[in-house]
Amino acid sequence: MKHKKYLIFIIAVWAFLVFPFAGMLFWRSDETTENTELASFPSLKTEEGWNQEYLSEMGAYFEDHFALRQYWVTANALLRKNVIQSSATDQVVLGKNDWLYFSGTTADYQGTNLFSEREMNAILHNLKLIQNYVQQQGSAFYLMVPPNKNSLYDENMPYYYQKWDGSNLKMLTERFQQEGISYIDLYGAFQEKEEVLYFQRDSHWNNQGALLAYRNLMEQVGKDYETYLNVPFDVEKVHSGDLDEMLFPKAVQKEDDYFYDTASDFVYVNEVKDNMDSWIETESPDATGSILMYRDSFGESLLPFVAGEFEKGYFSRLVPYNLLQVEQYQPDVVVIEKVERNLDDFITDMPIVECPEVENMIAPQAQTNTEMTAEKAGSFLEIKGTLDEKYVQPDTQIYVSVRDENTMETKTYETFYAETEDGEANGFHLYLKGGSVPEGNIQLNVIAVNGSQPFIVCSKEITWNL
Repeated sequence: MKHKKYLIFIIAVWAFLVFPFAGMLFWRSDETTENTELASFPSLKTEEGWNQEYLSEMGAYFEDHFALRQYWVTANALLRKNVIQSSATDQVVLGKNDWLYFSGTTADYQGTNLFSEREMNAILHNLKLIQNYVQQQGSAFYLMVPPNKNSLYDENMPYYYQKWDGSNLKMLTERFQQEGISYIDLYGAFQEKEEVLYFQRDSHWNNQGALLAYRNLMEQVGKDYETYLNVPFDVEKVHSGDLDEMLFPKAVQKEDDYFYDTASDFVYVNEVKDNMDSWIETESPDATGSILMYRDSFGESLLPFVAGEFEKGYFSRLVPYNLLQVEQYQPDVVVIEKVERNLDDFITDMPIVECPEVENMIAPQAQTNTEMTAEKAGSFLEIKGTLDEKYVQPDTQIYVSVRDENTMETKTYETFYAETEDGEANGFHLYLKGGSVPEGNIQLNVIAVNGSQPFIVCSKEITWNL
């Protein structure tokens, strides 16, 4: 009898251990709520021969697809939360009073990722190039930055995360006004409100928060936003938080959200799955004007409010921004909506647009370690590289000149300033329309200007054909 009990115990343990693998025949997991891409089933052979990484890739595949994975993930997360008060994923911070925060915001919160003066100047420079281009096309430009949740509501952050008084957003907000960038200060607008306008278990604002952002945008644009003033609304416990789903995929706690009863009316022009689609076009026949908005996930709940105020709306989540759409659609208003935690995108993802031409300059050649590449990208010539750090100061200006070797005619262009692999904004990046570049042999010169002294820090000869 005793041996029988041992046998039953051993069989039970083996069944428990084997189930996640054997159960994949019937209950394989093919979904995830984490901010990752599921591993694909590996091939035993590749074009180069036997796959040397087969076992490790198979391990990654099993880790992502074992039977009933979401239930096991939830059970593990609940156990860790209730026993040792810790998060089961490094993407979610377990706060007090059942609050959840996105770990991608902790660097902003603690001030461990403060921009250098060079990075700050690069962001401002790039935004001014974008704003100037948009305004030259006859459109109004606005930048709006939704604050991180813990920038506004930090009382439930764990004690071991010490909040820094300053932040990249605060520093940039001061500079936006100085540099003449059309900025909508959402941080200030949200701070003025006593009520909490973000979800407790989500990284985003609720519909009340989206409504506040919409009102601030409409006020700057000069549109009447009485559509949503003093209108009735319903409160429904229907929202599933992104952080909640990430941490407890099978034990999500629904949260209240606000739904407004208005006469605002708009329709989707293209086929739309939901408001997180990469490209959305809308029409509102009773409204006037047009808007082109480059947005992120905060735009999901903002879009319905904004779309109802414009006869035509164009909403893009695609990165890098294709600013040629400004020429294509000729919108009255162009808005960039970028969450606080991703402000460095302005020096990592360069927009697709031709940089403006400037006056040619006489500069002596300098021997440096500056690097440059020039390649065809669609109908553009894409030029990018890294400036020798010896020539980089906080206010260094970078240009690229293009000289036709046949006619000796030269044109010089501004560049966007880009972050490099070392984390500094020592890079440069620009697109030139194919028709702007003379065909045949051309010489490209990178020009760095510190103070009033320009230097040619890199040269390259290429042959260009459309």
